[in-house]
Amino acid sequence: MASLQGNKDCYALVLLIIVSFYTTHADGEKIGVCYGMLSDSLPSHNEVVTLLKSNIGKVRLYEANRDAMQALKSSGIEVIVGIGNNELEKIAGDQGAANGWVNDNIKAFYPSVDIKYIAVGNEVFANRAYVSYLLPAMNNIQTALSNANLQNDIKVSTPHATSVLNNSYPPSQGTFGEDISSILKFLSDNDSPFMANVYPYFSYKDNTDSISADYALFRSMSTVVNDGSLMYNNLFDAMVDTFISAMEKLGHSNIPIVITETGWPSAGNVVATVDNARTYNNNLIKHVLSNAGTPKRPGTTIDTYIFALFNENQKGGDEEERHFGLFETNKTPAYTVFSSPESSRSLKVVYIYLTVV
Repeated sequence: MASLQGNKDCYALVLLIIVSFYTTHADGEKIGVCYGMLSDSLPSHNEVVTLLKSNIGKVRLYEANRDAMQALKSSGIEVIVGIGNNELEKIAGDQGAANGWVNDNIKAFYPSVDIKYIAVGNEVFANRAYVSYLLPAMNNIQTALSNANLQNDIKVSTPHATSVLNNSYPPSQGTFGEDISSILKFLSDNDSPFMANVYPYFSYKDNTDSISADYALFRSMSTVVNDGSLMYNNLFDAMVDTFISAMEKLGHSNIPIVITETGWPSAGNVVATVDNARTYNNNLIKHVLSNAGTPKRPGTTIDTYIFALFNENQKGGDEEERHFGLFETNKTPAYTVFSSPESSRSLKVVYIYLTVV
């Protein structure tokens, strides 16, 4: 979502580089790779786990695919298991259905599969048909985890699109356009993170007259947005802090945030180029692993997933949607991704995002 840049040696090593980012932090398990499945020619779950398990620490599944879960058994990979939007109504309306889902998809694999989060739905507020089911489904899944005595081990959340925001500029004035106060209370009460999909690419693409490429691609060396005492030189931080400001305005200043998707396409639009994609993802990695945090939360590394591992030829929408991958499906690199040269210790983890249809 796609030509190799670099020399022949880089070509041979690029996969290892991608799954072996470096960091100076023993717990630097913050950068993720989203592994989408909307293609007609992908490796099997077993092949992917076998290929990457020596380097991977965390995996996200959009839905509880039993073949993927089976492949992850005893892999040492930490897992986020998703519940599809089309499952929300049933789970919201029936505690027994929620209990059954947890029994079939969590208890059946845990702890052999190291499950950390359950992501209930995805960008639900972007599709009004499912909104009324979201919180009841989250509550029922939480109760099911408690019934299984897993509530302290596995946390429940739901990923949000940036469209859930109303005002987004400057970051300190961020507000939610949707009433998600009950969702935030749920997260706070259960020590769960707020999950957000953050794409500077789309903000830049739609506003090239007012947003500079340097600001969107982490290339600006000076302040671009002066927001009172907070200074921003990249759009990613500004977008993340907008979510944090919006949560603060509803009385929730301490909920951690996980960026469940971010990335840049290498084709399909005039600003979707190999150079821009490579620049964004490399600079994102350096920024996240630097532990610089954001102006509102300095010194705090934010778990961040890069979308995506493969280009996906069956993905819907505009052409760019099919070109976010770091790799073609035959494992040919779309472009090289390098870690920060000054880093010194290998990262223990890469996230893989398995999109199941």
